Amino acid sequence: MVNILVVDDEVDVEPMIRQRFRREIRAGKVKLFFARDGVHALELMDEVPEIALVITDINMPRMDGLTLLERLSDRADLTTKSIIVSAYGDISNIRAGMNRGAFDFVTKPISFEDLDLTIKRALDKCRLERLAREAHIRVLEVQKEFEWARRVQRGILPRPWPIGGPEELLGFMRSAQEVAGDSYDFIPIDDDHVGFAIADVAGKGLAAAMMASITHALLRAVAIDFSDPSECLAKLNRLLTSHNPEMLFVTLLFCVLDRRTGVVAYANAGHPWPLKLAADGAVTTLSGHVGIPLGIRDGEIWTTQRIALSPGDRLLLYTDGLSETANPIGDQYGEARMRERLRALTLETSDELMRQLIDGIDDFGGSAAVQDDMTCLILDWRVGDVGSHI
Repeated sequence: MVNILVVDDEVDVEPMIRQRFRREIRAGKVKLFFARDGVHALELMDEVPEIALVITDINMPRMDGLTLLERLSDRADLTTKSIIVSAYGDISNIRAGMNRGAFDFVTKPISFEDLDLTIKRALDKCRLERLAREAHIRVLEVQKEFEWARRVQRGILPRPWPIGGPEELLGFMRSAQEVAGDSYDFIPIDDDHVGFAIADVAGKGLAAAMMASITHALLRAVAIDFSDPSECLAKLNRLLTSHNPEMLFVTLLFCVLDRRTGVVAYANAGHPWPLKLAADGAVTTLSGHVGIPLGIRDGEIWTTQRIALSPGDRLLLYTDGLSETANPIGDQYGEARMRERLRALTLETSDELMRQLIDGIDDFGGSAAVQDDMTCLILDWRVGDVGSHI
């Protein structure tokens, strides 16, 4: 149903227009409204807000057609189109009407062939603008939903592990889109053990973000009962494979620090290996057995491995969004540059080290579009009697 408002003070206009649109009216395609001047027209538009087209004469009592057009243009959200009707040769009024926002004009005596074509063009334009407005509203709604999801996702990330104990943990995450497929967490297991993990879901967008949040929540629940990293990953994998209709897989590195000794037990499910930053400035890459990512199939086995940290040592866990950051010509930052950058940083705090690392990667990427989420965390081991507990 299209609502059309005809504004004209001549009494013979209404029956003439009704006769012309009789088929469309019977078919329920058009509904006509009539006003004798601009004041009456505005009153009708307040009662019938979905007027798609206004066909108005110029010369009318109380409020003429040009003033009506000005009032219509004041309605910023109005997609209504207007057609002015003027005497042949009245170019000044026609120009004034077009300057006030009229879509087109027809001249008297009215040619219905010309009127039909003009109405069709105006309604097509109106329809496209209304579709665009509806699409814009929907985009705003989706943006609000994504913003809500982003806040929820950010809200479940842990705060930096308090300074004062034998270790410090802090993390960083920056999403390439509104929400991230990355996650990290610090998990208190008991008085002597703390778990920390980093994960990266294959893919992007809301589905990846939801999978990351599910993984985050399930890992927290599982880690309390399974302090051995490989057992924890096996249990987590069973849960993920049974609740993964989109077949999204997750790379994840789960570590457990013994706070009494500085020994870190870890198991790797397809994730980039962390870097060890020794107190003497050496930077090395951990290595060992890498299992397949989580969520692919049940029954997989991962291997728990261990490393002993000395006072002042740090571990850097990261997702491939850091190492695979590309510059404008397509070169990737790479692990070698990351190690070189870390060797050059002689900083007192892990917070400074992380900030300088990210700044260096951003400088390398330059104007290139960000393609992936960037997430990392640092374990800073401060004291401990290590060596004999491995």
